[in-house]
Amino acid sequence: MAAPISFLSKLFGSKLFKFRRRKKAPEKDSGSRPRPVRSDKPLKLAEEQRPAKKEAPKPEPVDPYLLSLPVDHVIFELWRVCRDQGGWLPRPELSFKTAEPQVFDPKTSMAELTKLLMAVSSSAASRLSSMTPPAVPMPAAPAAGPEQGLTEGPQDQEPPPPPDLDAQATVFVSGDKLSAWLLIYPPSGKGEGVTKGIIMNALGAAGVAFGVDMDTVESIPSMEAPYFRMHLAARGKAAVPGKDGAIIDLYPRETHKELPVDDMNRVDFTAMGTTQNVEKGAAICHISPPTPGVAGRTVTDKELPTRDGVPAVAPMGRNTALNEDGTSLIATRDGGLEFSGRAFQVNPLLEIAGNVDYSSGNVNFLGDVHIAGDVCSGFTVRAMGNIKVDGVVESSTIEAGGDLVLAKGVQGNNQAVIRAHRDIFAKYLENCIVHAKENLHSECIISCEVYSDAGVYVQSGRGAIIGGRVWAGREVDANIVGSKTEVRTTVVLGGLPCESYEKELLSKEIEELEKRLEETERQPSSPTKLSRMSKMRMQISVNRLKLNQHQKSLDELQNGLEHRPAGRLTFRTAHPGTLIEIGPSQLKLDNETRHSIATLIDGEVKLIT
Repeated sequence: MAAPISFLSKLFGSKLFKFRRRKKAPEKDSGSRPRPVRSDKPLKLAEEQRPAKKEAPKPEPVDPYLLSLPVDHVIFELWRVCRDQGGWLPRPELSFKTAEPQVFDPKTSMAELTKLLMAVSSSAASRLSSMTPPAVPMPAAPAAGPEQGLTEGPQDQEPPPPPDLDAQATVFVSGDKLSAWLLIYPPSGKGEGVTKGIIMNALGAAGVAFGVDMDTVESIPSMEAPYFRMHLAARGKAAVPGKDGAIIDLYPRETHKELPVDDMNRVDFTAMGTTQNVEKGAAICHISPPTPGVAGRTVTDKELPTRDGVPAVAPMGRNTALNEDGTSLIATRDGGLEFSGRAFQVNPLLEIAGNVDYSSGNVNFLGDVHIAGDVCSGFTVRAMGNIKVDGVVESSTIEAGGDLVLAKGVQGNNQAVIRAHRDIFAKYLENCIVHAKENLHSECIISCEVYSDAGVYVQSGRGAIIGGRVWAGREVDANIVGSKTEVRTTVVLGGLPCESYEKELLSKEIEELEKRLEETERQPSSPTKLSRMSKMRMQISVNRLKLNQHQKSLDELQNGLEHRPAGRLTFRTAHPGTLIEIGPSQLKLDNETRHSIATLIDGEVKLIT
């Protein structure tokens, strides 16, 4: 007998569990469409199919005048108790914001909110404690007997009524004692609402006695929702310091030196003026007097002291004086106005209508000098102020304590010495020695020894430096350096050229004096010899003192130049024969070079094109 077929065999043999085998699709020829190849790489969606990026929510701006409190703060507990007892009340909102102008600036308000938080926490906790009725003790349950029925439980007892409390006004005085704020809590039970008397009593208890805003005090009781709000009740009077006296200049303290350039890129040095002329009695500047300070008062009626303004120091120098009421500085004579150090001074102006020659002699003047003609060979012009020469300077010496303007240039014949303690402006410089404590501006420099502690600018006109030696502390900027004949032209950068030259000059002078002294000592004794030797020894001593002073000044200035960047030479064309020196490094140009900058890079002079 055959074995019975089991239930599982019938089930697996049914049509429900018959699987059809997928037939393998026939391969298509190469001309057919290729099947897509699966890849493990993630699919790239088109830009329009990508889900939009959710921007991070921007943080809400913090209000510097609002005190933000959590809902579990004690003032919210007090608010809920008051609401349950008396009905609807606005949520607590503690803010120092008022109508413009604000009492506090944002930074001060943030600091005051920190102190307000402590005061509100204390006052709200105290008020909540006084409004919460004391707990009623639970009676002891009697012993249960067979004849005793169920007694009334403690849960059926009515809660005790709230205590009767009038509205409470809490006063917050700012840290600077210039404002007092009210925070009013509502009444409890059958207590009285806020009144003017309650507010005034609270202000008096806090010591607020000045600047009380009675309009605000009287309007609070009639407000619809005066509770749990900050009310500005009093404002003090801030102290106002006095204004210092001030100087109102009518003339600029620094004259703006402009080089007037025509269409041909030529400078008209005759049109350049470096002197501000002022007439006798003219006002140079006005002096505003100081104002007294106004004392302030706190809301607690205490005085806030302040300071009075400080009088301005009049910039009174030589040939200037104050007027009768001391409100203006005036010139006491005609001359050239100059601001030197901390004061205005009027330098007398010397006008020479012709040449400096035998008709005028040498010029040595304490003010400004204007020469309409030439400075002839062999003559000297020295001035404490500015010097302007409209004509040509020949083999002479010119030294200016201020600016020096040479409208038609210098033909020095290797004998002219040109010095200025500020800027030099010259049409051209030829065969001379030039010292400029500040900048030098010219159209052409030919075979000169130039020393400038700042910069040498030869840009207008032809703008050429040909031959000689130019030493500038900061920079040299020229159109052309050298010439096609390869004449030796040296440009030195860095250091303090004028100080170094004066030191070298004093050293040579001391050596010559010492040689002459030795020669004089070998001569036969005579009264003339003793007098001559005494004078030479005195001169040697003076020169040595000057040399020591120069060395000391040079060392001090050199220390300040250690961190100054190396100088540079900027040119449009530099011819062969040009030698560039920066410190111990040198660079000699053997070929014509155009539009470059020479400077010190890694200890070597290199060109940047």
